[in-house]
Amino acid sequence: LQVALRIRPMSTAELAEGARPIAHRVDEQVVVLQDPMEDLDDVLRACRSREKSYIFDVAFDSTATQETVYCATARGLIAGVISGYNATVFAYGPTGCGKTYTMLGTDGEAGICTRTLGDLFQAIEDTSSDTEYEVSMSYLEIYNELIGDLVTPSLACLQLREDASGTVQVAGITEVSAINAEEVMKLLARGNRQRTQEPTAANRTSSRSHAVLQVTVRQRRQGRQLHRGRLFMIDLAGSERAAQTQNRGQRMKEGAHINRSLLALGNCIKALSNQASTKYINYRDSKLTRLLKDSLGGNSRTVMIAHISPASTAFEESRSTLTYAHRAKSICTTVRDNLLSVSYHVAQYGNVVADLHREIKHLKGKGDTEPGQPRQGDRRDTPYIQAQVQLHGARCTHPELGCVQEELLGACCEQAALRHLLLRLEGTELHAQHLLALAHRTQRGWHWSKEGQGELDGPSDSKRDSDMGDKRLDVPEPPAVAAAHKSIVALVEEQSRLQPRKAELARHFQQSQQPVWCLEEALQRRSSSEEQREVLALLCRLHQLELEMAEMHSRTLLKGGLRHPLAATTQRFDEHRA
Repeated sequence: LQVALRIRPMSTAELAEGARPIAHRVDEQVVVLQDPMEDLDDVLRACRSREKSYIFDVAFDSTATQETVYCATARGLIAGVISGYNATVFAYGPTGCGKTYTMLGTDGEAGICTRTLGDLFQAIEDTSSDTEYEVSMSYLEIYNELIGDLVTPSLACLQLREDASGTVQVAGITEVSAINAEEVMKLLARGNRQRTQEPTAANRTSSRSHAVLQVTVRQRRQGRQLHRGRLFMIDLAGSERAAQTQNRGQRMKEGAHINRSLLALGNCIKALSNQASTKYINYRDSKLTRLLKDSLGGNSRTVMIAHISPASTAFEESRSTLTYAHRAKSICTTVRDNLLSVSYHVAQYGNVVADLHREIKHLKGKGDTEPGQPRQGDRRDTPYIQAQVQLHGARCTHPELGCVQEELLGACCEQAALRHLLLRLEGTELHAQHLLALAHRTQRGWHWSKEGQGELDGPSDSKRDSDMGDKRLDVPEPPAVAAAHKSIVALVEEQSRLQPRKAELARHFQQSQQPVWCLEEALQRRSSSEEQREVLALLCRLHQLELEMAEMHSRTLLKGGLRHPLAATTQRFDEHRA
């Protein structure tokens, strides 16, 4: 953790009070804080123990410009952010010491946020020839231990959640995409107008909340995987004393919440700075420390800019700030690249395959399912698998490989559609056969009853047809038999129409398998890593299992469909027999 110290100039109010400067920058890293109660005529320097020097990574006096502070602190973080690393810059110190000025600046003197965003988009533009970038941002404040969205303000308070990797996320925060620094600065200015600021006796524009600007950069370079870097820029509210700020009522309540969160931050810094201690670090004392968990002791390159006043009247506040800043200097963080590898998706595809196996087993034992009953597990049907394939396709970094994947996806979808259409056609044909058999049996049953045959196990159909002869012309057919005769003619025509269509679909289905095999072989040859080949094998297996599941589902429905027409036919024969 890099720690910088900035000493602001003496204010008009401090000069009017007769305060004198007691904080001095000795060199680029050393700051000395004198005790204002020391006797200047003490030749023995008996009280020199309260004059203490502090060493930081970099120190700035009142003459330092915004550009100087930015170049020595936040500028070096930009290259890491666009490469997939996390970074944090936060301003720390008492109220009225220039934290907001350092982070946000003024119209004439841009702060760290403005300069960082400008250089960030410039770096993206310089490397965009061979790299794709996506930038988004969110802006929030912590006011009285309540989190509010500064981009889209509302009365609802946001909650902190931890994802599967343990990273703290803000649930429901608005994340806005941006293509240039101007858009981000407009959103930042709009958010600053929504931020809570109130005048106090110590600061006319006192920030009453902690503001957190998060910028997320997703980077994908040709031939490589996806990286995600996050940059946090935090303007903390200043610690304050009620006697100094003369706060009452709501202002005093706000100050209490500010001091509470800063105390929790100080405790975390103290615990983290003690490298010999293995005690638990309590980040949950405040929402501020939960948000700064990764910045303080996790996966982030962090820069802390401490601010103090040089006035003798602010000695206690300056000493406390210097003490915590010096402790923070000994904190070490472990930085790692946020690489979104394909391993997670391989595991996800494995779960999908396991689900499909379970559903196939379920369908095999589903012989008694009623026809038309809605099947379970629709989330594992074609749209879901397509979504899984497209999810991996979005992660693909090689353009040619991505094109082949799209072709394979289209071929698989076409094959699945043909298979479903063929199964539906087989179901329609089987239903027509059932109706045709029913019509034939109805017609023959009438002829049997006309000849006095009441049993179903009489002579064969051909012999009965020859024996009846011209007797059929003597007795008019009942309406049911006439309707059955018409149904036979229509169903025969329907069968003759369905047979060529079925043969054509079967031929198309067989032909559609060859492109899928060729594309699978092409992907296997072009896959650049073992993980990609493993994912490809899983995708192909998913497609095969989907076809098997569709066929199993169709057989189940056809089995149920066979049983019900036969039952209806038996009932009809019973009626004729009666």
